[in-house]
Amino acid sequence: MDVETVRHALAVARRNGFAEVELRSGDDRFRARLEPVSPDSARRMVQAVDAGEPALAEIKSPLVGYYRNGRTPLALGQSIKAGDRIASVEALGLLSDVEAKQGGEVVELLVEDGQAVQFGQVLARVKP
Repeated sequence: MDVETVRHALAVARRNGFAEVELRSGDDRFRARLEPVSPDSARRMVQAVDAGEPALAEIKSPLVGYYRNGRTPLALGQSIKAGDRIASVEALGLLSDVEAKQGGEVVELLVEDGQAVQFGQVLARVKP
């Protein structure tokens, strides 16, 4: 089973609101539980927008695997630019880059090096 198949299955599952994905191909088996969006986090985002505060940008995991720090570990208060490679996710022995989609100041770090992560899991939040 290749990484692209897993990525595609996870993207389709996330897009269609599935809570779990299971793939089988020969002796290979892959299973993931997707994290639902909690009503509390959605409510906090609405309150931030209503209060006129800039919404925080989220840096999410591109796939299921293990979070790996970049050459320089991400730090609170660090300034990053859109397109910066800030970390990697290791899956099936391959590293996939995690890129910042938006620049700004890192205000929250939610994972540690070596921690298991899910597809779409928020790894960090950035204040634009």
